[in-house]
Amino acid sequence: MPAGELAALGTATCWSFTGLFFAEAARRVGSLRVNLLRLPVALALLSFTLVATGGSLTALNGTRVAWLAASGMVGLVIGDLALFEAMRRIGPRLSLLIMSLAPISASVAGLLMLGERPGHLALLGIALTLAGVAWVVGEQRDGKGYGSHETAGVALAVVGAVCQGLGLVLAKLGMAGQVPPLAATWVRMGTATASIWLLTVLAGRARHVGPTEAVRTAGLPILGGAIFGPFLGVWLSLVAARLTEVGVATTIMATTPVLVIPILAVSERYRPSVRALFGTVITVIGVALLFSN
Repeated sequence: MPAGELAALGTATCWSFTGLFFAEAARRVGSLRVNLLRLPVALALLSFTLVATGGSLTALNGTRVAWLAASGMVGLVIGDLALFEAMRRIGPRLSLLIMSLAPISASVAGLLMLGERPGHLALLGIALTLAGVAWVVGEQRDGKGYGSHETAGVALAVVGAVCQGLGLVLAKLGMAGQVPPLAATWVRMGTATASIWLLTVLAGRARHVGPTEAVRTAGLPILGGAIFGPFLGVWLSLVAARLTEVGVATTIMATTPVLVIPILAVSERYRPSVRALFGTVITVIGVALLFSN
């Protein structure tokens, strides 16, 4: 069984749910509070799981911790902050379209830093998957486009895409085939949590968090988003990175906008367009090629 590819598909599925949870939480208490609370909640869940499963940190050493910490900073702090700001400036649809560059950045970084060379079938699968995702994400709704294609917003989305791909490569370097994905995720999440809160305090915005009020108002959606996103989703992404090529893993993870379609169809009675269905078929074919690679 292609365990790495299955883990990547699990990651994309988790991220499909987490987006819905965090969107509801942000609607209730604002994106700042959600962004600051999701990482500590995920870190607490990871710590509990690490203890409950008897997970070991003995495979960690200074070099591996440094790589994993760098991965957390690049992927979970810089990348996420860039993506969130891009969504604010140019909207989520164009931001997600540009985020489709993440598998390309992962493939390039994987080639340069890990010596990974996807075969011809994998390259075809990557191309078809990204084309299907881009086709779905690029659909206009209600006759509206993306709004202002602000240069800074586009640049931030590109930064987010590059950081996502590079962060996964750095994590794979940190695991070095020896560190369990759970322990590696714990190091990444701890680094990201400390960093994002330090930046918030230095920016003088910590007083606006109001964690007690946020938990009372949006505790369940924040918890749900943290479980599916920075807890299970990020953990599974490292399982995928360890077991398969990072370019293949990030490509399958990029199918989140397609996987969310059936969820919306059930939860919000969303009726997908012909374009969305066609893009989904192309994406499924691409992912099937990656599984058969």
